[in-house]
Amino acid sequence: MSLPKHVELSQAVKACKHQAMTIEDAATYLRVPDYVVPMLVRKNDDLVIEGNVVLAKRESNALVLIPILVFVGIILIAGLIGGIG
Repeated sequence: MSLPKHVELSQAVKACKHQAMTIEDAATYLRVPDYVVPMLVRKNDDLVIEGNVVLAKRESNALVLIPILVFVGIILIAGLIGGIG
């Protein structure tokens, strides 16, 4: 049983060095015509087309950074308060 083409495309793009692949390369990899690749990208939320290139969307690290910054802020404030007394 093989994977759906849009999942296979997503995995191929994410496996590339810069997480980008031209439409022609993607069509060749999937063995489909060039005009099918944009339809496959529309089915996949992780991919976007810019110009003639299929790009994997970057994942945001903001949700990880906020708790870390709050934790560091609490430690700094506690250190300042502890140093005063």
